[in-house]
Amino acid sequence: MTKQFVLYDTEYASWSGFLTAPEQEKKKAEIVQIAALKINLSDLSIADKTNIFIKPYFTPKLTDYFIRLTGLTDQLLDKEGISFPEAYQKFKRFVGHLPCYAHAWSNDNDNLADGKVIRYNMEMFGLKDNDEPDYRNIAKWFKQKYQETGLNIKSQCSGEIVKLLHLEEQLKDLKLDTHNALFDVYSILIGLRHLGFNMIV
Repeated sequence: MTKQFVLYDTEYASWSGFLTAPEQEKKKAEIVQIAALKINLSDLSIADKTNIFIKPYFTPKLTDYFIRLTGLTDQLLDKEGISFPEAYQKFKRFVGHLPCYAHAWSNDNDNLADGKVIRYNMEMFGLKDNDEPDYRNIAKWFKQKYQETGLNIKSQCSGEIVKLLHLEEQLKDLKLDTHNALFDVYSILIGLRHLGFNMIV
């Protein structure tokens, strides 16, 4: 059994109406942020972290909708963003061969979670990887825990976990909010700690 696992989250350059857009249109959304935490399974402490900004290539200007949603800006990505191929390799080096958990509530039967978005971006850039990370979806675990504790939740994104559990005070020093990938991975971690994560990874 592995002694560590990875929590990760992505933000991708979306637009008004994105959620109801056909899947073929959603495939065009370029990832602009990947944040990840390497977690020790024994005590859920953080062993390492990374926060990667990516400058979009095919649609280089962010929409006003996305800027309002995430707080990410063209100026930030111009200054700190790297190319997606470079970001993907950096992410891969970070995760190694550890299982990688993201939170995709709307389709928890899709085990890829945010790994699907990464695959879409791989296709956009013509990249292939025969040894891609072990993508998994942790939303199903949260749904089960909510049911066990009597919480009736119809929908939820990863950054809302701390708010649902009234634990947002634990993230006040981040000075970020929901839909920033770094905030969202910390939100998942705090939820795991609070609800008693004991999954064999």
